[in-house]
Amino acid sequence: MTETIPLVAEEGGLRIGGTRIRLEHVLDLYDEGRSPEEIALAYSLPLDAVYAVLQVHRWALRHPEEVAAYRAEVEGRAREAEARAQAYRPQALLARLGRLRQGG
Repeated sequence: MTETIPLVAEEGGLRIGGTRIRLEHVLDLYDEGRSPEEIALAYSLPLDAVYAVLQVHRWALRHPEEVAAYRAEVEGRAREAEARAQAYRPQALLARLGRLRQGG
């Protein structure tokens, strides 16, 4: 019998299926020492989904190079998205907002 890991691949990386929660968020809490039960409560996830995702973590501990490459790719995409967002900010609007904040 095989168990399905509830992960969905999307452009920005992996997330828990049926949610908007990214794999690294669950793994980060686990690495901080949170229990599976605490993670399930923190993200309103079914406990069995957390345990299934932690199986990925056990795999990740045995494959650190692949995990580092995945995290670097996700971080690179995030930086690219931020750069694109910065490029589309209209300077006139930003200047006007600055004046409003300053009371002018």
